[in-house]
Amino acid sequence: MDILGGRAIVLSFLLTSLAAMAASGQTIFQSSEVVSEQRDESRHYILPLGRIKLDRSLGRDMPATYKRMDGEFSSTVWELTGGENIQEARDQVQSVLESAQYELLFSCFSRDCGESFAWANAKFNEPMLYGNDRTQSLWVVKDRGARRYHVYYLVERPNRRRYFYRETLFVPELKLDAQVIASMLEEQGYLILGELVIKEGMPDFSLVVEKVTRHAGDVKPELLVIHRHGEAQALAPVAEVLQAQLKAKGLDVPVLDAANLAPRPDAPGRVWVEWVAPDWEP
Repeated sequence: MDILGGRAIVLSFLLTSLAAMAASGQTIFQSSEVVSEQRDESRHYILPLGRIKLDRSLGRDMPATYKRMDGEFSSTVWELTGGENIQEARDQVQSVLESAQYELLFSCFSRDCGESFAWANAKFNEPMLYGNDRTQSLWVVKDRGARRYHVYYLVERPNRRRYFYRETLFVPELKLDAQVIASMLEEQGYLILGELVIKEGMPDFSLVVEKVTRHAGDVKPELLVIHRHGEAQALAPVAEVLQAQLKAKGLDVPVLDAANLAPRPDAPGRVWVEWVAPDWEP
């Protein structure tokens, strides 16, 4: 291996390591100690999207709004050992999560989050996170362009000890081949090709075009559908843009912009593309 090749590998490793450390407790708080860690390669997970409260039908505390997913789970609890007070700590977390890297899905502060006892014991299963309700802060964010979700929780206990918690769920992309594509189109009528990242007001279709081009020789796509929800509804219709990019690759594929007519519980984000059966309807 030449020197340049070795340097490229080292640089790639460093970039990967830095990405893995993004928004960790030790990145945000220089003075902190790991208290607890968990990892699970396959977990059925509940992503909280609302305050926690008693669900009388289930007989236990649950987020008022949530999304169920399956993926690779990890979590860490840090005790903050620096001199910042709880408000300063909250401001530090807030400033990091305002980065363009993240999409904020939900946040709450103080008693608007519900009871700290419920978050600590019913949701996080980390009793040491039980603190004063008025000192708690919670953020739920998603990495833009990837199905990687993070929940951050900050709280101060009555003894003035401050704890910072992060749990992350990564949903791996479905590995596509001709058999998988044909099977999913037959069984459920669609398969999700991926989330679209918005750049300067326009979706980036490059990864979707690459996927369709790679598999079109084995299974001819007959219809693609663009979905836009939330703030993405303000985007101008972009079906023609994707259709033109596919045509430049030698693929004449109809593309429909369905806007927000067909929500999906397993949607990867607010803007995504599906490969659908020709008889697809919203």
